Amino acid sequence: MVALPDMYVLTPVDLQKIRTALRRQTETEISLDAGKTAQPVTVTTSEIRGNGFTLPLPPSALLNRQDDRTILIFRNGHWEKWQYFNPTTQRLYKPVFVAEGKPPTIEISGIKMHVTENGAPWKDTRRKVSFLKATHGIVWDTCCGMGYSAMALARLPGVRMVITTEVDPTVLSICRENPWAQDLWRHDAIQVVHANSTQFVRMLRDRTLGAVLHDPPRYALAPELYELPFYQQLHRVLRAGGVLYHYTGNPRKHQEKGLPIRTAERLRKAGFGRVRQCYQGVCARK
Repeated sequence: MVALPDMYVLTPVDLQKIRTALRRQTETEISLDAGKTAQPVTVTTSEIRGNGFTLPLPPSALLNRQDDRTILIFRNGHWEKWQYFNPTTQRLYKPVFVAEGKPPTIEISGIKMHVTENGAPWKDTRRKVSFLKATHGIVWDTCCGMGYSAMALARLPGVRMVITTEVDPTVLSICRENPWAQDLWRHDAIQVVHANSTQFVRMLRDRTLGAVLHDPPRYALAPELYELPFYQQLHRVLRAGGVLYHYTGNPRKHQEKGLPIRTAERLRKAGFGRVRQCYQGVCARK
């Protein structure tokens, strides 16, 4: 079992409650786990005191920042923005607040990794996983991200094991810190693998998977995950009748052949049948 960090986070909603409590000199109720739970606290000009804990008040520059997306995290003894910058890739990784009581999404260099127009990432995740609801056996989630898909897949009644891979160590670090993703590391039926999906798939035996949920980053960030050789490998490792859900989004949808159409064509070339466009992507069956 992975050792989980002892982290506290404050969303923009909680920061507003703290500011109000300071102004009115009253107690308030906030969440320290991104909206999963709430607890009463006393706020002073220097501290946040709750049942069994005392935390310093975030510095004024962070506490009074008018920002409805940024989440603060308490680590190494102080509050800071919950984000990472990778100097090698020049990418900024930022968990983003969506709504009160809802799990955060993540942005990588400004590109959001979940569809959140109609609510929290859970809604987006549930719609994607719904195409695999009749699956049995082992399922592969090719791109772990925040871990929401793997956790949802593990709750399907016929699924025996979920393998979820993630190539980016920074994403995995955020996933470990995410209060909404702790079951990813605790669930006996989920195996998290730090690996490149295009390499990992070659290690899998033929016809071992009941389904694949392929929710890659945008094409511009990982074109190799949209190419025919990878699709051929997916076809190889799926059992007969195995299902593939492939997120594509619909960039350049006004072009004659948008990404979903081109993806469907490549999947047919890889040997898949019953290929059709579905929610935010393409579904297919071996």
